[in-house]
Amino acid sequence: MNWSKIQQKRLLIEKEILKKYFPAFKWVNPTDSSNTRIEGNVCTNSMKLYTLRVYIPSDFPNSRPDMVVTLPYPLEGCSGNDLKDYGASSSMHTLDPRDGYVQICHYKDWTDNLTVYLVVLKGRIWLEAYEAHKRTGQPLDHFLPHMLGGAENS
Repeated sequence: MNWSKIQQKRLLIEKEILKKYFPAFKWVNPTDSSNTRIEGNVCTNSMKLYTLRVYIPSDFPNSRPDMVVTLPYPLEGCSGNDLKDYGASSSMHTLDPRDGYVQICHYKDWTDNLTVYLVVLKGRIWLEAYEAHKRTGQPLDHFLPHMLGGAENS
């Protein structure tokens, strides 16, 4: 299924914004509205590399994109457990896994003026909190009390 003309125009804008701020991200299946996603590496302040994937919904920008961490896999919590085991957790700012990956909770109230760039930015912030969790054992909501909506709000 192809994107509508209005969606194509919006996706061009999205691509330009993302290219400027997150040039490592690539569009996968950009003409197929049933399978479009972006993938790219994010380097945290501690110089650790992660790969994020954002699934672009077929009715974008009307629906919120899903975002997962694909690498490292599995994504381990502070005690070495698989973070997917938390499922939908407001304290960890995660949703139920998607495609076997940890799904990051972002934007409890999605609106069509939010951008893919902002989704990736939230992923970057989440990764910093995740690393703090690994160092301290504190849940992510200790570091992100108001930055990302909890799972119950997404």
